[in-house]
Amino acid sequence: MKLIGRRARAVCICGAALVVSALPPSAARAQTSAAGPALGIAARFTLADAAALARRQHPMLSAAGGRRRAISGTARQEAALPNPVFEWRRENLGSTLQRDEFMSATLPVDLYGRRVALRSAAGQAMRRAVADSSATARDVEFDVARAYWRTALALALRSAAGAQRGAVDTIARIEEERARQGAVPEGSALRARLEADRARLTELSARAEVERARGDLARALALPLDSVPLPSETVAVDTLSAVPGMAGLLAFARGHRPELSAARARVDESTTRRLAERLGTLPGVGVQAGSKRTSGVLTGTVQVGVSLPFFDRNGGNRERAEGDVLMAQGVLRATEAQVEAEVLGAARAYLLLVEDFARATGTTAGGPRDFDARGRTIADIALTAWREGAITLFELLDTERLHADVRAAALRAATDVHLARLDLARALGLAVDAPLPAGASR
Repeated sequence: MKLIGRRARAVCICGAALVVSALPPSAARAQTSAAGPALGIAARFTLADAAALARRQHPMLSAAGGRRRAISGTARQEAALPNPVFEWRRENLGSTLQRDEFMSATLPVDLYGRRVALRSAAGQAMRRAVADSSATARDVEFDVARAYWRTALALALRSAAGAQRGAVDTIARIEEERARQGAVPEGSALRARLEADRARLTELSARAEVERARGDLARALALPLDSVPLPSETVAVDTLSAVPGMAGLLAFARGHRPELSAARARVDESTTRRLAERLGTLPGVGVQAGSKRTSGVLTGTVQVGVSLPFFDRNGGNRERAEGDVLMAQGVLRATEAQVEAEVLGAARAYLLLVEDFARATGTTAGGPRDFDARGRTIADIALTAWREGAITLFELLDTERLHADVRAAALRAATDVHLARLDLARALGLAVDAPLPAGASR
């Protein structure tokens, strides 16, 4: 009867292990708990802090501001009115004739509205520069956010690997003691120690990955590595945002993506400049007015000058403006296609991940189940059964390895949900921490 009871316990343990292993790998809830402290991260540096730090000091934002000012200044200078020319002239110097004095002011006259077109183009260039700066700032924030979540994942995996190494090391010490007492073969103790060494190497790799992830976060923030604090947010997904409706996503993105705004402004600007260069083929007109004192008599003068476009018909500038229009239109079409692909791809990926995550973790039915706690429970049951002789060392080590794999899969799947949400928010033109637009899931 005792043997039957041991076999029954072993069957129950193996069945529980099979149930856990059958769960989808994307089922994840890396939540801090007493059963799974490895799933928490202990520093105080939130995602909002990281985004604010990037906005405050990242050099790419300063560079974007500089480009905005350069574009604005160039456009304003091209549209500026020409300065009037004041002339004072005195003639008949060094002769017996009475000296003549002339004073005049000359000002070109824009009869065709070319300067008006250039001023309009300057406003469109400013709009393009602002949109480009917004796109740069958003790219910086999302690079920081992705590096933040990858660092948080690396920290959690390091803690999980440390917990796994500690558990297997404890088993190895127990097995070595039992081998010294002659209760088990020496090969069994060597097998347990080998498994503990493997877990130690896994922990070493996880620690190295943390340093690489911290380096990526420091690079994204453009800060020295040692000055960047560790992330404080866990990769746990406590609640899942409603998946926005597919129908309105493209319309939303078309109205919020700064790249599209910049591309449209570039088309408008190039079209207006093309008009200005076409007006530049017309004859230029200048008006001069002044006074003249000759032979002691003061008189007034008026002059109208016309530049005749016989040789220079502004052909080079017109060709350049036409090329700019073609380039701007091509960039706009390419950007629209890119935005559509990014939105649909990110939305479908997020939808699949959220649906799978909710189905595997039970998020939509009373809260996620804690994978780490469940895996730890199975590992504790297996440890008790092993001490009682109900299962073998190999079954115990398989259960511990299963626990580690499930915990790592949970952490990675939760991080995938965070990264997929970031990809969707970026594709829609939202800020890092902005809520997704509401809508039906289909």
